[in-house]
Amino acid sequence: MQVEETVTELARVAAREVGRGSEKLAVPTTGALLAAARSLAGTRALDAAVLTGFFIPAADPPAAETDGPIGAVQLAAALRALGGRVRLTTDAPCAPVVEAAIAAGAPGVPLDVAPLHEYDLWAAEALPRYRRLTHVIACERVGPARDGRPRNMRGEDIGAHTAALDRLFAAGPAYRIGIGDGGNELGMGRLPAELVATVVDRGESIHCGTSCDALLVGGTSNWAAAALVGALALLRPEVSALRDLLRPEWSHEVLRAIVDEAGAVDGVRRRAEPSVDGLDWPAYAEPLEHLAELVATAGGPAR
Repeated sequence: MQVEETVTELARVAAREVGRGSEKLAVPTTGALLAAARSLAGTRALDAAVLTGFFIPAADPPAAETDGPIGAVQLAAALRALGGRVRLTTDAPCAPVVEAAIAAGAPGVPLDVAPLHEYDLWAAEALPRYRRLTHVIACERVGPARDGRPRNMRGEDIGAHTAALDRLFAAGPAYRIGIGDGGNELGMGRLPAELVATVVDRGESIHCGTSCDALLVGGTSNWAAAALVGALALLRPEVSALRDLLRPEWSHEVLRAIVDEAGAVDGVRRRAEPSVDGLDWPAYAEPLEHLAELVATAGGPAR
């Protein structure tokens, strides 16, 4: 199987349907995974930020969800393995979970934490640095809907718990990669509004209008992030660390850490447990295993 064909299969596996219309949302994004991977793998002096963190205020107790930070840290570790500079970015409510994910999966990667209060002052200081980046990636990071308010899958306004990181995502000439699974994440403006409204429950009201250069849609955002790491592994086969990051055990260790040490919650079940979007580990791990197998068995030189 040629590299291009394998990457197409990676995208298909990552978009596995879990009940939110991911397979239909992924149709207009054909080729985006390969484009994103080529941009990252082919950039000298790579300098990236990965934005993540989706706070669930109605969880017991309130915390950031398990989808997003795992994939974001996996990508950060991958970009560091490629020799690039990379940092994670989140806001104060999500910081404990993202910090735990970094400690478990990519120790030493710097983290920028945006405050909810005095955000404008913080952003004014941060924007010049973000405008110099080569890439900005948003992994399961909620963005503003058409009314300007960030909304969760239930249509609830979570603006009181969410900093406006969309301003950083859109800053400067950086190549922007959006990763999401439900239509309300940064980058989903790449999709037609009518498609999101038709496919996603409450899609008309929650659709984030912020677009990107390459949009990756997953059944969970973590799966789409893993697919991007897999595509990088195919394009840069000499970097063995990329394949190591695809081991399901790596994801399981980070999942356990963010739940046990920081109280990360399943965004669907709204409670702290080692599951993602209502999927217990065996079901959640199956696509990860498939992604790793595809990369491990792919032969031939990268193209």
